[in-house]
Amino acid sequence: MPNLTTGLFENTPVAGVRPSVTLSVNITNDDITSQDVLIQGFFQSGTTKVLYVQELFVLAPGGVALRNYFADFDAFEFQFVVSSEAVEVTAWGKDAAGNLTTAHRVVAQEVNPF
Repeated sequence: MPNLTTGLFENTPVAGVRPSVTLSVNITNDDITSQDVLIQGFFQSGTTKVLYVQELFVLAPGGVALRNYFADFDAFEFQFVVSSEAVEVTAWGKDAAGNLTTAHRVVAQEVNPF
């Protein structure tokens, strides 16, 4: 089972504006069978990671899931546990206006195993 992470995104405000307030996650299942997906989101509080998102679902063969999560923290990380190498994850931060934040983007090839 692949375990993937975005790594810790620093998201401190610049001139009073936080770069990302939400994180959009796109998950595709290119396998021929349904696959389990576990999404966990953490924010950093001091030196502690605090779990604030935990979602488990089944993704049909050829299926696509788009999820949007609150990310208005100084630092956050998302982890994905998937049941197949054929499941790909892409994540993009979005600012308050809904624009993509390039500093907080991870395409499928960049999501790190943990």
